[in-house]
Amino acid sequence: MYVRIVKLTFMNDFSKEAASSLLVQLGKTKGFAAGMLFRMSVDISSTQRYSATIWPDKASEEKSWKLFGEGVLKKLKETGARVEISRGIINEMQISKDLDFRKFIVN
Repeated sequence: MYVRIVKLTFMNDFSKEAASSLLVQLGKTKGFAAGMLFRMSVDISSTQRYSATIWPDKASEEKSWKLFGEGVLKKLKETGARVEISRGIINEMQISKDLDFRKFIVN
């Protein structure tokens, strides 16, 4: 499995909430359709949010990034948001083999 972690820092709480609504919709409509297994967001403060997505493999993550991720990143930066992205392989030993991420999908 492969993870993408995005740290977003917004100019204010209003821009964070507006962007967050868009990102949730994209996850539901395009992310899961592109193979995403799991998505989780954590608000760190009124202007910061971390979002983690888990993909079956690096190829799936890269394909989704090219399809819609790059465009969203550009739009977020135009609003003045600062974006930091980390990616990497999830070590299988860190996740129980019995955990089925598909059970967490909420429609």
